[in-house]
Parts: sequence; C-alpha cells; structure tokens
Amino acid sequence: MVKTNTSPVIFANFDSLILFWNGTIETNRVIPGIYHSLKAVDHVPFGIYLRVVGFAGETDSTMPEDVVARLKEYKNAIGEAEASLEQAGFSLAQLSRQREILSKSKSYLNEVISNRKATRMGLLDFARGVGPLLLANANDAAAAQIDLTHGAVMQWKKRIPREDWKRLVVVISGPQMPRRLNIFTQYFAKVLGEYGNQLGYPLEGRRLIYAEQIFGGRDQLDLMATTFVDGDAGEAFFGNRWRMSRDILADGAAEYLRGTKVQ
Repeated sequence: MVKTNTSPVIFANFDSLILFWNGTIETNRVIPGIYHSLKAVDHVPFGIYLRVVGFAGETDSTMPEDVVARLKEYKNAIGEAEASLEQAGFSLAQLSRQREILSKSKSYLNEVISNRKATRMGLLDFARGVGPLLLANANDAAAAQIDLTHGAVMQWKKRIPREDWKRLVVVISGPQMPRRLNIFTQYFAKVLGEYGNQLGYPLEGRRLIYAEQIFGGRDQLDLMATTFVDGDAGEAFFGNRWRMSRDILADGAAEYLRGTKVQ
C-alpha cells in the first residue's frame, strides 16, 4: 500500500532516471557521451596500475615475459586511443589534458617494458603525477552529468503539480563504494531542499534513500577485495586511502552544485 500510494518517485540508477507518477513510468538517460570519453581516458592509468602493482615491489625482480607482452599490447592500445581523441567531443582544454594523461602513461610503460622491472617508487611517481589530471576529468564528468540530470528533472517538475512535487521521493541505486556523497545524492538533496538524517551518510534522509547493491553475480568477498584494491589505488594516485571510498565525482559535483540553482 505504501509503495502504491507514494508518488511521485524518481529512481536513479547510474545512467538513467525513472519517474513513477500518476500511474505512468518515464525514463530519461542522464549520462552524456563526454562522460564516457573522460572516464575511458581516466581508466588508462588505473589499468596500468592494476597490471603492474603486483610486480612493483622493493626487490629488483624481473617481470615474466607474458606480463611484458600484455603491457606492450596495452601500450599499443593507448596509441590507438590517442589517434581518436579529436573525435571524442573534448573541449580544447580537455583534449590537451587527455593527451597529457596518455603521454605520461605511454612513457611509464616504455620504461617498465624496457627495464622488464617496475619499482614501487616508480609506480607511485607515475600515479601521483597523473592523479590531479584524473580528478580534473572527474570534475568535468560530474558537471556534464549534473547538467543532463538537471534538464530532465526540471522538465518533469514543470509538468507535475506543485503540491505533488513537494512529496517527491528519490531512491538511488548503486554499489557500496560511491555511496558517500554520491553525485545523485548531492544533486537531489539540493532539489528536495531537506536536511539529511545525520545517521552517517551525508544528505540522505526521509525522502532521499540510497539502496546499496552488489551487481553482476558478485558477493561480499568481492566487495572486500574491491575495498582493498581501491584503497591501495587511492593512496597511490591521490595520497588518500579513502578517496575512492566515496564517489570519485563527489568533489566536482559539490563544487559545480555550489554555483548551480536547481530548485
């Protein structure tokens, strides 16, 4: 009865918003193409990190030949990505940043492949060198997502009577790691104009609910492993073990929303 009588409801599920109102269901996609382009480049250094970190110890051990071969393939793929950057919809400033990320990535791979070795210090120097560039991409991705989300939500708000809109409830579905200061949570907290419940997760409250999910047949031990891997990567790239235990878009979203009127 509660489910049936609660209206309107917006269900936010990563790349889409679903509106349940007045017996109808409507869906809007809210992840623009530039978001995916920025994310794809950001994943390149992370991919290198994950391939190398297991061999980047304190001792001078030589990498197995099959690992070196896979790194060569990865470097070739980066070259292909570089050739397609101008067709990916980047602004001039973004394009320059993507080239810098990929250039630094190739240079580091060249060093590892040439030496057949990867030191812990060398890996950290690479990660810290590209970390600020990755966060700049995340900030741009957050702004693009908020703009598209806001456009869809405001179109719904124009059609829904004011008294109905005051009862809006938002349910956000996502994994555990990006729950804290999730980009949707930040945006809809501003739309709803309500204070959070102060129970541990900022901004969540009576009308703003985050539903944690474990996707793709994974289980609790996969979440444990992800927590450890993301913790190590957060320390390597951002100097903060817990940076990836909140939405990677969190800071960019907060900054962008400070200058955006959404109500």
